[in-house]
Amino acid sequence: MINIIKLIYKNNKIKRINKRISDNNKQNIIPVIIDCELSTLNQYLEPVIEELIKIPGQIFEFYYGETIKGAGSSYIKYNKKNAFPVEIYQYLVGDMIFLSPHIYPKGPSNALKIFFDHAICSAKFSHHPKNYYENYDIHCVTGKLNEEKVLKILDQFKMRDKVKVINIGYPKSDKLFQGFFLREKIFNKLKLNPIKKTVLYAPSWEEGLSLREFGLSLIDVILKNSELNLIIKPHPGSLVSIKDKNYKFYTGGINWEKNLSQFSNKKNCIFVKDFKIDELLVVSDIMITDLSSVALEFIVLNKPVIYLDCPKFEETFKKVYKEFNNVSYSDLLNNPLCNAGRHVGLVNYDYKTINDDINFIINNPDYKVNERLEYANNLLSNKGISSKVCSNMIIDNFVKYIEKQSA
Repeated sequence: MINIIKLIYKNNKIKRINKRISDNNKQNIIPVIIDCELSTLNQYLEPVIEELIKIPGQIFEFYYGETIKGAGSSYIKYNKKNAFPVEIYQYLVGDMIFLSPHIYPKGPSNALKIFFDHAICSAKFSHHPKNYYENYDIHCVTGKLNEEKVLKILDQFKMRDKVKVINIGYPKSDKLFQGFFLREKIFNKLKLNPIKKTVLYAPSWEEGLSLREFGLSLIDVILKNSELNLIIKPHPGSLVSIKDKNYKFYTGGINWEKNLSQFSNKKNCIFVKDFKIDELLVVSDIMITDLSSVALEFIVLNKPVIYLDCPKFEETFKKVYKEFNNVSYSDLLNNPLCNAGRHVGLVNYDYKTINDDINFIINNPDYKVNERLEYANNLLSNKGISSKVCSNMIIDNFVKYIEKQSA
C-alpha cells in the first residue's frame, strides 16, 4: 500500500512539474533545473543564480532536484513547490537548462546540461569514468590547469567533439576577489586574536586521510603552541546529515561535528561547521591539509600550504578511485593536475612534528614562493567576475540549444 501511494505521488509530481515546464516554454520563461543532491555544494552555484536573475528582459523559473526535502533552500529563489526528488529527472520533458555542481547526476535527457566543477582542479584522481562526461553538454572549468586536465581526459575518451569545455572561472570565490570579506570583522566574528598567526586545518573526508587517521591527535599537538590561532574546517562531506544515504561513506559513521566541537572550548581555537570557507581563507596565514583541492584556493592567494602525508590513503585510492585513475599513487602525488598543489607546498611526514613545520613556514615566508606563484597563475580565470561571465555563457548556449532544437 505504501509503495502504491509513493508511486501515485511520484506520478502526480512528474505531471505537475512537466505542466509547469510546458507553460514556461509557451510564455518565454526559461526553466532551470538545479541539482541539489548534495546541498553542501549549493554554494558553488548560488552566485551564478544570483547573476542569472539580474539579466534584463529574461524571466527564469527555478526547479530543485533534492534527495532531502529543503536541500535547495539556500538558493535565493527557492520555492518548495518546485522541488522534487532527483529520481524524476529522466521523466521531465520540454526545453530547459540543467545545472549541477557535481558530475554524477544524469539530468533530463532533452535539457541543456551544464556541469560546474566545484573544485579548482579535482584532486586524488586523474579522471572520472567516461559515462559521467557523457551526462553533460558543457563542462565548465575554473582555469588553464583545469582546462588542460579536462581536455586531456576528453581526448583519452575520444569525446572532444561531444562535450564543450568552457573556462569560466570560479563563481564561488567572486566575493573573495572583490574584497567583500574584511579581516578585522572576521576575526571579531570568530573571536580569535588578530595579532597571532592563524592556522587553518582543512582536511578532506576519505578513509585513510588525516581526519580519520589522526585528526584529533593532530589538533591536540597544534594546540600545544599557544601563540597560534587554529581554525578547524573539515570537508563538507565529513559533516553530511545522518539522514543522507551516503552518511557512512562520507563520515565513516563518525559524528565529526560532535568530536570537533570540543575544541571550540579552547581560547585560541574554533571549529567551523559552516560549509563556506572563503572568509576563513582571508584571515588564515597557513593552511594544513592532506589531498584536499581546497589547498588550491589558498594557493591562488599566494599563501603557503602544509600537506600531511597519509600513506594509508593509497588503499582508498586503489579501492574507491579504481575507475578514476590511469596513474599510480606515487605519480598522482607528484602530478600538478591532481595532487592539490602538493609539489609547491611543504610535506609533513609525521603529524607529531607539525609545529616544527609551522614554525619553519613562519620563519621562511618565501619558501617555494616562486613555484607557488607560477602554479597559481594557471588556476583561476575571471577573478571576481566569473559569475557574470557564467550567466552570460548559459544564456548564449541556451539560445543555440533552442535554435538547434528548432532546426
